[in-house]
Amino acid sequence: MSRYRNSRGIALALIVVMFSFGADARRKNDLTYNGAVNFGSQVVYLNDGCIAVGGSVTSGNFFGDLKRIDTGSQFEFRRNGSLVTEYPESVTTSIRLVGGECDATLSRPPASIFRGDSYSLKFRLEWKDGMQLTPAVVSSVPAQCTGATSIPIPSRDFTIPSVTCQMTVDSRGVPLGDHLIVSVLTSEGKLLTRLSAHP
Repeated sequence: MSRYRNSRGIALALIVVMFSFGADARRKNDLTYNGAVNFGSQVVYLNDGCIAVGGSVTSGNFFGDLKRIDTGSQFEFRRNGSLVTEYPESVTTSIRLVGGECDATLSRPPASIFRGDSYSLKFRLEWKDGMQLTPAVVSSVPAQCTGATSIPIPSRDFTIPSVTCQMTVDSRGVPLGDHLIVSVLTSEGKLLTRLSAHP
């Protein structure tokens, strides 16, 4: 029984490590982005469990062809040798949340945001320039969320759930130095966490 009790804590830890690996794959002094800009991964502690959160920002091959050059006093961005100062017309954010216990007791199912097949999360997206926050224009199509479960827990009636939500954001005219901030909220509007990404 003890190996099953440990399996869930281990699974959550592995998920966080994978998120971290993806987020850390592009260090501050790297020059290329491999097609995506990653949000920093984190674990959020709730009253009834924990969730691992991570994600990325993509836009066709824009970030795959983008290079960042350290000019000494600042960074500049180039694509195919040409200077780039702004994001493309739109970017797609992909946010993944994975449920789990904060310890290995396995005494209850994951956090209540995962109950049933409905993932009632809300998102608020903003552009950040220094300390200034400006609401981001998101596609009129609601966040597309897809749920999945994995790692069934023996002798329990639940599995480790996850949900991935994608949103298209208008980024025309936004300077490449700005951060995209994604706030993840419960259906009641309570802030769960805030993610930040920038090239």
